[in-house]
Amino acid sequence: MSNNNDIKTRSAENKAVAILEQFFDGGVFTEVNAVYGKETLAEAVCGYGYVDGMAVCAFCQDITEASGAMSIAQAKKLNYIYELALKIGAPVVGFYNSKGARLAEGNMLLDALGGLLSLSSKLSGVVPQISVVLGKCIGTTALLASNADFVIKTEDAVLSLDADAKSCNCAAITEKDEASAIDAAKALVTYLPSNNLALTPSALDVEAVSTTDFMTAFDANTTLELYKGSEASSVYLARLEGNVTGVVETKGKTLEKDDVKKITKFVKFCDAFSIPVVTAVDADGFKCLGGAKKVLSAYSEATAPKVAVIVGKAVGAVYLAAVGNADAAFALEGAVVSPIKPEAAAYIMLGDKLNIPVAEQDKLISDFISADLSALNAAKNGYINDVVAVENLRAKLVSALDILSSKRETALPKKHTTI
Repeated sequence: MSNNNDIKTRSAENKAVAILEQFFDGGVFTEVNAVYGKETLAEAVCGYGYVDGMAVCAFCQDITEASGAMSIAQAKKLNYIYELALKIGAPVVGFYNSKGARLAEGNMLLDALGGLLSLSSKLSGVVPQISVVLGKCIGTTALLASNADFVIKTEDAVLSLDADAKSCNCAAITEKDEASAIDAAKALVTYLPSNNLALTPSALDVEAVSTTDFMTAFDANTTLELYKGSEASSVYLARLEGNVTGVVETKGKTLEKDDVKKITKFVKFCDAFSIPVVTAVDADGFKCLGGAKKVLSAYSEATAPKVAVIVGKAVGAVYLAAVGNADAAFALEGAVVSPIKPEAAAYIMLGDKLNIPVAEQDKLISDFISADLSALNAAKNGYINDVVAVENLRAKLVSALDILSSKRETALPKKHTTI
């Protein structure tokens, strides 16, 4: 229950208040600007409270007031909560559910929304922003929602510029219903720092694990997958010895457009908030040159600690992006490092030696890849730091990230990259 007496009487009948009570610890939050907009029906409830002990600013569109439609009054209330988040260095979480905007307010509403979007963009990389879409989020309001670092939506929610258009496929997390979406937002907050100058939350209790593959190197039951759906890659927030880590996992296939988009966005987010990135490398390459360029740029620009683990194949541009830009690079036993696809490299390097029966060619190619393109060979030549047995991987990662926690690296002075 909110600590505002006026809200206590409203929570049972006001959907927005009930949602914020479910979101904040113990159902307690302080509403701000509660009286403002009563005459003009400001269609949102704004406030601050704690989530897992972290201060968070939040707002929720009030579907019971004029269907939650965006108005000048609502934009001003939201503007205040964004400015408050900037002042105190706290995340902003917005819950969206409305039937559009008050078109009668015309250009004045557009101007108010423009200022709100500008403020949201300025906060990007300063405090984390999460949007939770629980119903319809249409038009210019959809711009604000999608401007967040992460979008969480229910399966039947609509996020689109056009009411007749298909919902935007930009959600980091999709849940079946409202309650699950709110819980997902609470869980996500527990992995995030309050702002770009704060440390990420640390867990004191760490469950012992037995490392059998790359993902089991991280603390048990702590991986939160984002942007599910691709067979070629996955990104996670996870914990290693209780400390939050960004994890990029490639899965042995060519990286497509969607893989490039989520990897790039995720690495940039982790870098903005100094979250270390551990990348499992196992990919043939990129589908297109543009994708390779974007991922390479994201890893090159990132000054947060970066560790690469070659778990399968590190081929060409994938090696250059994820391994070549890493502060520490390891490989599991049996991994392969090659400038082009290993089979193609074998055909080129073996040349006339392949003038033998096909059945014998396969063994010769396999032997060449195992010997000349092996991770061990790459380590001997200084291209990676070490080859690690899988059962020792967790200890290796803990040690590397521990020493890199005091990493000092600054980017060259410039406004932003143009890639």
